[in-house]
Amino acid sequence: MFFGMGSRYGVGTMFGCVGLGVVFGSSVAFAADWYAKDNLQPGHDPSMVRFEDGYALMSTNNNLQLWTSEDAYTWRDHKSTVSAIPQWAYQYAPGTEGIWAPDIFYMNGEFRVYYCVSVFGKRSSAIGYQATTSIVPGTDGYGWKDHGHVFHTTTSDKYNAIDADVVRDTDGNYWMAFGSFGLGIQLIKLDAQTGYQASDDKTVYNIARRTSSASGGAEEGPSLIEHDGQYFLFTAWDKCCQQGPNIEQTTYKTAYGRADKVTGPYVDRAGYNMATGGGTILLERYGRYVGPGGGEAFQDLNRVRFVHHYYDLNGDKYNHIHIRDVVFTDDNWAEMGQPFLGRYLSAEVEHGVLTRAVSGDLAITRSNTASNGEYLAYVNTAGSKIHLPMNIMQAGDYLLRYRYANGGDAAATHKVTVNGKSQTVTLPPTGSWGTFPEKSVVMVPAKLKRGGNFIEIEPSPNGNFAELDRIDFLRIIRDTIPANGFDNGIRVRLTKDDELAIKDGGYAIFENVVTDSIRSLDVSVKVKSVTGGKLSIRDGKKDGTVLSECELVAANAKSTANGWTEVSCSNFKSVSGVKDFYLTASGVSGEVLVGNIVFAGAPGDIECTEEPCGEPGSSSSGVVIGSSSSSGTEAIVPHDIRRDLQQPARKGYRDLKGRSFDKQIRYRVMF
Repeated sequence: MFFGMGSRYGVGTMFGCVGLGVVFGSSVAFAADWYAKDNLQPGHDPSMVRFEDGYALMSTNNNLQLWTSEDAYTWRDHKSTVSAIPQWAYQYAPGTEGIWAPDIFYMNGEFRVYYCVSVFGKRSSAIGYQATTSIVPGTDGYGWKDHGHVFHTTTSDKYNAIDADVVRDTDGNYWMAFGSFGLGIQLIKLDAQTGYQASDDKTVYNIARRTSSASGGAEEGPSLIEHDGQYFLFTAWDKCCQQGPNIEQTTYKTAYGRADKVTGPYVDRAGYNMATGGGTILLERYGRYVGPGGGEAFQDLNRVRFVHHYYDLNGDKYNHIHIRDVVFTDDNWAEMGQPFLGRYLSAEVEHGVLTRAVSGDLAITRSNTASNGEYLAYVNTAGSKIHLPMNIMQAGDYLLRYRYANGGDAAATHKVTVNGKSQTVTLPPTGSWGTFPEKSVVMVPAKLKRGGNFIEIEPSPNGNFAELDRIDFLRIIRDTIPANGFDNGIRVRLTKDDELAIKDGGYAIFENVVTDSIRSLDVSVKVKSVTGGKLSIRDGKKDGTVLSECELVAANAKSTANGWTEVSCSNFKSVSGVKDFYLTASGVSGEVLVGNIVFAGAPGDIECTEEPCGEPGSSSSGVVIGSSSSSGTEAIVPHDIRRDLQQPARKGYRDLKGRSFDKQIRYRVMF
């Protein structure tokens, strides 16, 4: 089967996809500038927390400097939250010169920051905390109060009271991990009300320890998070913090294990106990990214994320942060996803897990025309593999927009495997190596799950090569967008019943919608109650052009099954290409629970305007459309297209948006 650009269309003038029946014209518009760029946010031992209007970030050695962001990409500096080291710290950590390793956590109705004071190389250390009811400066409830000492160690202890991290278990209890070197990582129970060590359990549990003499016992920076009833412990191994001219001495990396109980035992993917040296490596040095560690897992709206520092070998050689998705396998093991560069449905292939069959293969190479300035060259040798874990929030049919370069004279092929299903992708010549203009793409159809998806790319051994830059995941929407399939947003959340709740002034983002697959301009939205205000679908940003507006009033509403109400919206404005949709709320009271956004029209997606139409034995339009799910968790189910999708489009067809097309235009909407 052939996928992508072919010589019959002329490379660079059209790109298409066979199998899902879409052919875009050359004027197709993409959702956003495909060229990503790392924002190089500074930070060391970072900690993040999600709040209603965005994210808060703190890091080490800056007296609890606070940053906030609406999108986790553009950050606002609010300076330090303390003017000096608190006096109590000197009692437990004489000679301390700074505050280290903050951990921000929402607990007992307030934001708490657990932090440590110590002297490098000593175990006379202490952990304390400060708290505020609001984390945004200038808002009601903002103002940090220090609550003093929580736990400490002395020089005679075999573990160290540094690098605190808090987790809530499935029973609602709170625990704090900490430690480094010596006996490694410890765990104590906390009292949620006071924030101090709990009185009903004074045990100090040892949950991880490096036993190799070669490692010097280097294990620190613990982070705990619960997922699907199991607990995941992330730790930093080996030598940290050598930067600038000493950057090559840094060997920091991130390892993890999991447990059925918060107190352990934590075992790695090979079954080895972390308390006796076990641990699966998740992140280590690759390309220019040195020492990825000192990180923390945190719960975002609909995904687990991991923030960590690294040192930029080819840049300033100092610390910056990356925020990645943690992607869980079907059997609930963790893998590390992409650094967040402003887009959720994009993968920069140089950040994948790279397996090289020979030295020099899959070379991370610089180019000003590549997204984020990097791409993979020498995707050449059988046995080499690119592994890309991705979180996808809406299940269904997708197109993988596959950006590549082929400077040779003949087509190359890659084997692309999505969740175990493989296909061969043909990559025609593009005319040059190391350059990735907008036209250098093919489209690869794929069916993706909600949650963790795993894409693997291997060169095919035909002697022809292609370089690879980036993959974007384009969601095909026919008649339904499940609201709980959003990528991110503000003043939104998922309820315990997996429903989208949105507040006044909030928005939910749905990236990379293929608008040409939408069957109808008639729009409705399902909500749990009609209390006034409006929901709007906007183009590209939270204040973008309104494409459809839904007044939440009784006159527009009718009851449907299971307590849902269907609200009619204004006709959808005709758009084309790939767009980001923003669902915004205004004038609403409290929260609105949103189910599906429905584009409902007549059956089929093509109107026949001249006779004869169709082919013998086919429907009048030549296309039989399968049903779409309205469950709220999967927008699209497998469908049956009974047309030879290679045949030329003929005169006499008109799509539901009123556009006529014929053999010369080849603009077909056949999803």
